[in-house]
Amino acid sequence: MPHLKTPAAHTLALGVALIAAPVAMTSTAMAKSPTPSTVNQDFAHLSIDGQKAFADIAAAQQALGSNQPDQATTLIKDAQTRLAKAANDHRLFVKAEHDLPVAPGQPQPTRSAGPNPTTWIPVDGQYIVTETLTPEKQQALTTANQHLHQGNPKQAAQDLQVSGIDVDFILGVAPLQQATADVYRASVFLQGNDVKDANEALTDAIGTVRFVSDNIVATAQPTTPSGKPGHHGHHHGS
Repeated sequence: MPHLKTPAAHTLALGVALIAAPVAMTSTAMAKSPTPSTVNQDFAHLSIDGQKAFADIAAAQQALGSNQPDQATTLIKDAQTRLAKAANDHRLFVKAEHDLPVAPGQPQPTRSAGPNPTTWIPVDGQYIVTETLTPEKQQALTTANQHLHQGNPKQAAQDLQVSGIDVDFILGVAPLQQATADVYRASVFLQGNDVKDANEALTDAIGTVRFVSDNIVATAQPTTPSGKPGHHGHHHGS
């Protein structure tokens, strides 16, 4: 079958993205132009190991699509290591999937959300634009996007501030146990030279990601490696 490339895979491969399409906001948080400080605080919500694991997963899919199974195997092994480390991340939180409303402008899950408590790990972050942009603001957004992808959130924040572009931050969260199982399946299939099923397992892993308001994450039950609730602060006002 042809190589599967989902929008989620594209987003995760790039890391952080700024979305230009205006959306109707339902969050209680007010959209605003972020400062360098708030940009850094927003991305402090992300699990570094979780983020890198999903970047590995997306890169492994690309490697399979380019007929590079050895490279994919290396990436999958790294993703497994990262996910194992993420299991001890203080950014983990527990919440039933049906209590995670999809963020504005994001696709609805393709399967029904379950009622059971699930451990989630924040693996991706995006800024969504809440207004129709003028050509000047669109150019500023493009420039900010470039700076963000270059690892310069301070300059990206300045780009948005100077232009007065209002954004909201949303988080991509993945169910740790399910994603880990999907990546394990991919590794087993690839060991058996079953590229098709390995690719589908990676697609399943990426498909577990849900984009939610960071307000939702702030009110979720956090966990610590000891299993006890931990402190989980949030910088936005409502």
